[in-house]
Amino acid sequence: MKYSIVISTYNRANLMKLCLEALSKQNIPASEYEIIVVNDGSFDNTGEIAGNFKSLHPEINFIYKVQTNGGPSKGRNAGIALSTGEIILFTDDDCIVPERWVETLADGYKKHPEVAGVGGLYEFPPYILNKSLFARYHTFKMRNIWYGPERIDKEIINNIFSRNPAGNTSNMSYRKEILTAVGGFDETITYPGFDDTDLKKRIMDGGAVLLYLPYNIKHIHPMGSVQIIRRFFNFGRGRYRFAQKYKNSRRKNMSKNLPQLEFKAIALADSFFTQCGWEFEKMSDKIQPWIKSMFFPGILSVISIFTERRPLK
Repeated sequence: MKYSIVISTYNRANLMKLCLEALSKQNIPASEYEIIVVNDGSFDNTGEIAGNFKSLHPEINFIYKVQTNGGPSKGRNAGIALSTGEIILFTDDDCIVPERWVETLADGYKKHPEVAGVGGLYEFPPYILNKSLFARYHTFKMRNIWYGPERIDKEIINNIFSRNPAGNTSNMSYRKEILTAVGGFDETITYPGFDDTDLKKRIMDGGAVLLYLPYNIKHIHPMGSVQIIRRFFNFGRGRYRFAQKYKNSRRKNMSKNLPQLEFKAIALADSFFTQCGWEFEKMSDKIQPWIKSMFFPGILSVISIFTERRPLK
């Protein structure tokens, strides 16, 4: 097996079904890749969807594992442990990849054998962009604030963490040997937010080179108000952990660079809920261990509306 595709999923059975169907249509032989789905404690019909997919596509080596809820990092590490491929590809259960996705990322390793990882970014399909202010806001930030069009519209190859857009696990791949060498994803990050950034940082700090390709996949998860708040909140939690781990400065509020009034409004929500997530993680560090063990799980449960995964004890 050359390529292993790893997906950690939680309560997104219907979206995962679309994701898997796209992965089954890759234009490389089915014998060259496997699909590994780790069910991170879902209580919807994820198992039924996985079983149906396996029955409908016997030609694909499909591996399905159920684990106690532990967050996306734990799920991806479980997938890595089950993999047999030399290259591990990651996407999310709410993403649709093109038919040439595996081939395109794999070609990156052939053209640049020195790289440890190859990846791109994601974009929202038009029907979501037209309806979702958040999708338009997020797209504007990616193209004009975080990276800039001059960096995401061309191929980039380097070992500079801040100058390479690759690394987002919706559209990323690494050599298995490099993932093993760094110990995989940090399982203390139990929510979606900076788990992939942390992995990228550790890999690049070791001098590894990554290749960014201007080759996007589609992000199809609907973004309602609860999902948006959850995303901002977890971003703040992750940024705090990242800042503490690497003594990294916080990103400044970029609302002054946003041209549209509607963007400025959502930027205020972004700033507020990101700060809430930051302060929540900061507070958790100050609580005495014995108090945390007694009361913190309850606090987490109360605010679980803001977390993508069930809170852990």
